[in-house]
Amino acid sequence: MEENIIRSLIFLVAGLLIILFPKKIKKMQSYVVKKLNVACSDSENSLRMIGVVFLIIAAALFMYSKR
Repeated sequence: MEENIIRSLIFLVAGLLIILFPKKIKKMQSYVVKKLNVACSDSENSLRMIGVVFLIIAAALFMYSKR
């Protein structure tokens, strides 16, 4: 497989996971932030926006790989 197709699949899976399971992603994110001793605050809306951005990146990479 071409590298851009693999990258687009990775972004597609990541975007879908973030959109479909924002509460579990938020829980994991807060756990990692506590372990790293970093101050961070995110809302579920920002997670959904990141998911949409990942889907757009996946679509762009897929279209670029087909050229």
